[in-house]
Amino acid sequence: MYCTNCGRKLPEDGSPCICGAQNGNFNTQPPQNFQAPPQYYAQPPVRPVTPVHGILKRFASSKLFFMCALLFTVQMVVSAVLSVIEVFTVLQNQAYLLERTPVGTNFNVEFNVNIVPVQNILVLIGLWLLYASAKKTDTPFMSTAGVTLFKVTEILQIVGCGIFCGMLLLIGLLVLLASSGAPNVTNYTGLPDNIAILIVGIAFVVGLVLSVLLLLYSVKMLGVWTSLQCAIQVGVLPKKLPGYALALQGFLIFCDVAAMMAFFVLNAWILIPGSLCSIAARVYVIRCMAAYNREVAGMEAGSF
Repeated sequence: MYCTNCGRKLPEDGSPCICGAQNGNFNTQPPQNFQAPPQYYAQPPVRPVTPVHGILKRFASSKLFFMCALLFTVQMVVSAVLSVIEVFTVLQNQAYLLERTPVGTNFNVEFNVNIVPVQNILVLIGLWLLYASAKKTDTPFMSTAGVTLFKVTEILQIVGCGIFCGMLLLIGLLVLLASSGAPNVTNYTGLPDNIAILIVGIAFVVGLVLSVLLLLYSVKMLGVWTSLQCAIQVGVLPKKLPGYALALQGFLIFCDVAAMMAFFVLNAWILIPGSLCSIAARVYVIRCMAAYNREVAGMEAGSF
């Protein structure tokens, strides 16, 4: 509390201001030129709203983005169900063979289970977090939690590709040392040793090149997600998705079609729905990525 006469801070014990005791006047009316001392309050920083915020929010809440997230969810659910069915099928087949195997016979059990990658689960959660954040109408901003999960998947991909490249280099070095130390080593291919070593060498080189390309792709995509996160936070222009990201999705569609044809030939009908869901999801992913690049191009051209 401050005195309305002189502006001094009043005593904490409630006694009158010293100015009244000095002048013999306890007038409580402030002088005409009196200004109370300013009081400061902590104000939260205000985030400026830019057109980029509105465009990104509109895109993430669109029907196209929703269909992309929905189809990706259906693909994940179908893959999980097929994995469970495959587990029970393998268990049933192994139990049938064990019942008819004589006692004392060596019996090797092969048990292969397709587990849904953790990265796909993180991407799925990230998609729905972005959509839910964009659908909120009480704020012009979106949460960056979904994009953070995208960045985590790319970091996991970078670490995995780095480890795989190191393992390939180590195995290739061991193969070279073994081939140089034992040039007449027997192989199981029926080919001459030098031809077999050449084929193995080519396979290692191809695997190494593909791993390096995937590593570079993940590094590039990590930069894209970082720019999108910054755009959501402060409203700056984000980067476009690289063209080879769309090309990679097209290649995966080709692989899904080839797998579906193989399932059709092998009469593995139960696996065909999974391929169909994967194809549909990747088609919408390509559409969504292309629409995002068009939005970014429009922002760069200043059409917003």
